[in-house]
Amino acid sequence: MKEKMKENINLIIKIFIILQPILDFTTGICLHTFHLNITIGMIVRVLFLVWMMYLTVFIYQKKTILKYYGVVFLYSILYLVGVIIYQDKTLIFQEVQGLIRVFYFPLLLLSFYMLKEEIKVEKKTVQTTLVLYLVLIFIPLLLGIGNKSYEITKAGTLGFFNSANEISGIISILTPLLLLEWIEQKHIIKKGILILIYLTVILTIGTKTPLLSLGITTLAIFLFLIIKWIRQKKYQPIIILMMILIGCSTILVIVIPTTNFYKNIKTHLDFLGVENITEVFQEKELIDHFIFSQRLTFWEDKKEIYGKAPIYQKLVGIGYHENKEEIKMIEMDYIDIYYSHGILGFILFFACYFVILFKVPKKKSPMTIEKYSYLISIFLILILSFFTGHIITAPAVSIFVVVIILLLENQKNKKKKIIT
Repeated sequence: MKEKMKENINLIIKIFIILQPILDFTTGICLHTFHLNITIGMIVRVLFLVWMMYLTVFIYQKKTILKYYGVVFLYSILYLVGVIIYQDKTLIFQEVQGLIRVFYFPLLLLSFYMLKEEIKVEKKTVQTTLVLYLVLIFIPLLLGIGNKSYEITKAGTLGFFNSANEISGIISILTPLLLLEWIEQKHIIKKGILILIYLTVILTIGTKTPLLSLGITTLAIFLFLIIKWIRQKKYQPIIILMMILIGCSTILVIVIPTTNFYKNIKTHLDFLGVENITEVFQEKELIDHFIFSQRLTFWEDKKEIYGKAPIYQKLVGIGYHENKEEIKMIEMDYIDIYYSHGILGFILFFACYFVILFKVPKKKSPMTIEKYSYLISIFLILILSFFTGHIITAPAVSIFVVVIILLLENQKNKKKKIIT
């Protein structure tokens, strides 16, 4: 039995990664079409986490990880005690859900990292998964069916997925891998279809984040290739790349005014009573509303609740409710984790995350376009976790954070056979 698990671990992980868009698609169908509050995706993901933890401890005998598992378990008990003492006991199920959502990521990350020599994930698997997400939004868009990205006011289409923030987060942090696939793809028609579907989706989904990620990724990869070709004295590829960028930029400038992205920007400006976008940067309130979607206001509100909390809750967190009412999330992951899970939870979460995150890039390996793309993804993860949230606190998204870190770790073992 143990040998069977060891033989099939990579295949199971590959299947699990590719299943992600199907899980999110099914959850969206259940919620919006059949009005069933069944989070199939969360159930499958939690079962996968339990399986990974079992593999780590009992199959591969990585006993040192038990210390972290144990500390997380102890913290969870202290957190729930705080819920029982300071909150309504009927809310304990929702609080447990919040606890699992947040600590899903560090537990999965550490489990993957402990088995980094055994787990080999190929970038093609992740790229295929991203394409599935894009296609499952693109096809309903063509058919004129599916869910809206926003319930009121703003425009946007999301296929049959449920959360615009999570789906746009996935697309955003995986954008460097998609552009890597585009660069490596030799077939011109496939290149065209891939970029057409991608651009159509990010411009119709209605959120700002994927377009921001595209801009950052394009600029970073452009600089990398330009520097590389100048050193190699290859000037023809530079000219071709410049022509492609100018062509794509021209098309975007023409197309963007017809998209949901542009409509949402205009709607937001009209709501604020602003005629010129430069006026937004003249007042703090306008910056908060337009740039941060009132996250700074939510930050102040949550900070006030935390400030009034007893010492015990400051240590273990105020949770997700106050006086039976749900506390509005700031949607800035680092800050939300601090207030919701206190000083202890914050330290426990990031002690695992940042130690692994900053340890991986130190591994010696050549700076290829592939490795560079993973580093861009890591950069996007770090900034989007702060500015838009739903990256390391949403299991549907944080799974891909774990995979990207593992892909970067695997760069030093390129000679070893990896799953395709």
